[in-house]
Amino acid sequence: MRAVRLAIAPMVALGVALLARAEMQPAPARAIRASRAPAASESVVRGREVYSRYGCAMCHGADGKGGFANANAETDGTVPAVVYVAEGYTRAELKLRLLDGTPVIGKADSKGPQPPFRMPGWRGQMTETEVSDLVEYLFGLQPKGAEAKWR
Repeated sequence: MRAVRLAIAPMVALGVALLARAEMQPAPARAIRASRAPAASESVVRGREVYSRYGCAMCHGADGKGGFANANAETDGTVPAVVYVAEGYTRAELKLRLLDGTPVIGKADSKGPQPPFRMPGWRGQMTETEVSDLVEYLFGLQPKGAEAKWR
């Protein structure tokens, strides 16, 4: 019986030591890596909040695919999608478009009525950070691999 206790004692001591050591170790490397995630992903999350807060989804859709009717607009009579803005704008150009808006929408039929909806300018309403975050969010909407298709 004493021999069994002597054999078990070192195993118990080793188990206790390992548990104590695990509790004393710094945070696992994966937790440290997660806390050092690229700022861009944080910016994208904030940009999605900006997209929602300023009502962008009302015209461009919750998923950015557009489709809201805009009679006689040169963009097939709808508000354009924003999923592919990375194809037509640089980040700097998109930032200016967000700040200045689109005061005039092109007409599908030049003799027809002016399209009723236009992109408002957000200068003086959105902060610099909000605009930058929104740009990152919009660039992040482009489907993976889409850039390779058009280049």
